[in-house]
Amino acid sequence: EECGDSGDDDYIPDLRKIHTAGRHLLTLISGILDLSKVEAGRMTMFLEDFDIAAITDEVREVVTPLVEKNGNRFEVECAADIGSMRADIVKVRQVLYNVLSNAAKFTEQGTVRLAVSRWPLAAGSSGADSALGTRNSELIRFAVSDTGIGMTEEQMGRLFEAFSQADASTTRRFGGTGLGLALSRSFCRMMGGDVTVESEAGVGSTFTVTLPSEVVDEGAV
Repeated sequence: EECGDSGDDDYIPDLRKIHTAGRHLLTLISGILDLSKVEAGRMTMFLEDFDIAAITDEVREVVTPLVEKNGNRFEVECAADIGSMRADIVKVRQVLYNVLSNAAKFTEQGTVRLAVSRWPLAAGSSGADSALGTRNSELIRFAVSDTGIGMTEEQMGRLFEAFSQADASTTRRFGGTGLGLALSRSFCRMMGGDVTVESEAGVGSTFTVTLPSEVVDEGAV
């Protein structure tokens, strides 16, 4: 800003590169610290009640510029009366931001869609939904779909590994640290939920974040 005001425009391109590199480094360091806390069992949760539609609108405002940067259309489906949930709002916000920014990055001239829904836990459920519903009768699902580059089965197999991306060519073309999805899954599992993915190369991907409607901090019980 000072260079612009003083007329030293020649310095601005280099300063922008420095600023971008600094932000990238900050993101990387923050991700490593968070991952280290999770692995050491030192990551804590702060549970509170919050409106699901409100946090969806908040995330939409932040993510929209990223989605539109690649010429994409952003669609959001969330009922105004979807109600509230109890969880760590900071972690929920970060998970949604990570998954949505990932979809925006790998999609060009396409569509990114966020669909939020409340699901009753069916009687006799088994597997992941049963585990999620141990103390809950409802699940909250945030489904993020895109029409981007998609992935093969092999690529999906290492998707949630820290510092890992689909393949070397993806890293060169799109960048990134490979920490966002690993952290997102860790945060979701801390809250008794999970992140799953369905994808087809060249067609697109759908990431589904599933969380209990009322997260319980087992460490505090």
